Amino acid sequence: MAAMPTKSLTDRFVASVRSTSRENYFDSKTSGLVLRVTPTGAKTWNFVYRSAGKPQWLTLGSYPAVSLADARALALDKRHALEVEGRDPAAERRAERETAKLPPPAAPAVYAFADLAKLYERFAQGKKKTWKDDVAKIRKYLLPAWGEMPLRSITRVHVHELLDKLAGQGMTTGVNRVQALISRLFTLALDRSLVDAHPAARMMKRFQEQASDRVLSDDEIRVLWKGLTACPGRAADAIRLRLLLGQRGQEVIGMKWSEVDFNARIWDIAGGRTKNRRPHSVPLPPTAFALLERRRKEVPDAEVCVFPGLTAWSDDYRKLSQLTGGAYEWKDLRRTVGTRLAALGFSEETIGRALNHARYTVTARHYIKHAYTAELERALGAWDRLVDEIVAGRPGGSGKVRAFRSRGEGPATGARQLP
Repeated sequence: MAAMPTKSLTDRFVASVRSTSRENYFDSKTSGLVLRVTPTGAKTWNFVYRSAGKPQWLTLGSYPAVSLADARALALDKRHALEVEGRDPAAERRAERETAKLPPPAAPAVYAFADLAKLYERFAQGKKKTWKDDVAKIRKYLLPAWGEMPLRSITRVHVHELLDKLAGQGMTTGVNRVQALISRLFTLALDRSLVDAHPAARMMKRFQEQASDRVLSDDEIRVLWKGLTACPGRAADAIRLRLLLGQRGQEVIGMKWSEVDFNARIWDIAGGRTKNRRPHSVPLPPTAFALLERRRKEVPDAEVCVFPGLTAWSDDYRKLSQLTGGAYEWKDLRRTVGTRLAALGFSEETIGRALNHARYTVTARHYIKHAYTAELERALGAWDRLVDEIVAGRPGGSGKVRAFRSRGEGPATGARQLP
């Protein structure tokens, strides 16, 4: 493909660009990403590459439905499929279109629960952020119990027996999550006329859930860190990052190497992966940065994910819950970070930005475009130092707000040793 003019695309440029003719703007930051602008004002993202000697244009979506950050993430995924996995994205899309033209396969004579599980996976993919967790729960808890059972033979008694068994094994509020998933599965089955009755409809929850206000104490942080050190691996590293950065569990577990800028020491989360659908940049203080550097050496170069194969329902991740002693949950780590930042003297605005809370005011959503990078560096850096002091046995630390090393000043220093 002949060399094309490139431009460092920015959110401001993408939002404001207009053209009297069809123009293509090649992004200098992400190879193959192109913004096509037409005289009618339509703006479309494309991934462009060469296959079989010919240029291929693959549409990724239109702006503003797909933001610049999301388009870059999609283009990186296509580039990885092309260069690492040896897959041709355009050829795959053509094959999907041809498959869609074929008549649907005949329904099995006896529709088993395993068939419903496959249907739900196709249905939930792309519609639900946590669909991979749903699939993991189905494979771990539901398929072993009901896999080959005819769908219409599963009754309310079967659902109660399964949930009681999980509760008897020590699972608490997680039983409610499994129950909710069973309900979603059979709602889909009822909608598709695969069953005549819903076996989990209006079923009472086994465990009462209340909004938590739990914040970890210094002793609990120290014990947790020691326990994670004794159980090294991907799950322990993910929980460490949750404690150090205060981000949501799904965002940490799903972290990709393409999101981590080691030079800038920033973790850029695309809007498609955040709860409020807004992209979020998280500065990496020394300990978090050192952890990711170590994982980069441990994880194969071809692997896309920082924690490959990990879900909230993976055995290694769930087993670490014993470190809490039942006194708190992993989601309380995020509240702990926010509360401790407030105690360190940081403003509510800075804490909200650090945790990527939704901003509801017109001013915050549309007019304040300040990235708060320096403030977030200071905040997460101060928390990093305080965790270091707590783990080292200096309860509460000094309480002073200290910024961590600015980006580009050489190797990270002051980070505690990681196993």
